[in-house]
Amino acid sequence: MKPTKRDSMTETHPDRFLLYIDILGFSEMTKSDPRSVARTYAILNKLNVHRDNSFRTIVFSDTVLVYNLIEARIDDERNFYVWYLTEAAEDLYSRLVGQDIWFRAVLIAGEFNHYQLENMDCFYGTALIDAYQSEKRLPMMGLAIHSSCIPYNRFFRVAPFTDDISFVYLSRPLEHLHTSSGDTYPFLGSIVSDFSPSLPEGVRYLADIHNLMRTHPDPLVRAKALTTWDFYARRYPGMVAALVASAFSLDALAPARTWEDEQRALDESIKHYKRAGAGSQMSVSITQQRRRKPGHAIS
Repeated sequence: MKPTKRDSMTETHPDRFLLYIDILGFSEMTKSDPRSVARTYAILNKLNVHRDNSFRTIVFSDTVLVYNLIEARIDDERNFYVWYLTEAAEDLYSRLVGQDIWFRAVLIAGEFNHYQLENMDCFYGTALIDAYQSEKRLPMMGLAIHSSCIPYNRFFRVAPFTDDISFVYLSRPLEHLHTSSGDTYPFLGSIVSDFSPSLPEGVRYLADIHNLMRTHPDPLVRAKALTTWDFYARRYPGMVAALVASAFSLDALAPARTWEDEQRALDESIKHYKRAGAGSQMSVSITQQRRRKPGHAIS
């Protein structure tokens, strides 16, 4: 495919939404670590979005496309599609924590066509072109959201990145703790909620990004990690400072052993997904399935 340059979309009421995911470092992974490729596909195969008939997923090589099958007619449906597609990226982020496998994704609205002929699948559209071009120019990891989707984002914190792209904070437990604590640590108040049990996952992600930006031999990878780290450091300055000073100890954020059980579960989950590259089918996840509850909308 050779995408052509196109002006930013001007659709007022989009009806199709596309999540474009690029697995980073896939070529090198294929050549030097095929087990990680198998692990990546096994994890992609278990994403929660496959359970919902509203969406279709296409995977080819290092690219994953997820889109809504039925066109959105009203804003409630647009809100629904943006919410669930963002959660698909959140689910992938969650399962990849601790795996040393990274992705960059763009959520965008626009035309997208996918249909089957007798001997092949066909997929094309302006949303695919725009997502491809946007994703390639973003020196970051995680999810970015296009301005065409911003009006329908209800549950995830974002920060401006370019004129038409915003960075998405996929760790809602970090956001919840930041809001509850006033970004002052250690926080001694009540922090148990639908979101906070997964907080060790977010802390492990920050630790891995911090290590990546400092030690990875490829300067381009270090730059992507640094940009990602900078977004978190600017959003959660007190939390990040406390974690760095304590070598990313959870005890820096709350009383000792607050997340002891959750940390143990995360360690087991990481080991579980590490085994996914053995070539056999993955068993049912030992981690809790993420519940589709909106919780608190962003303010």
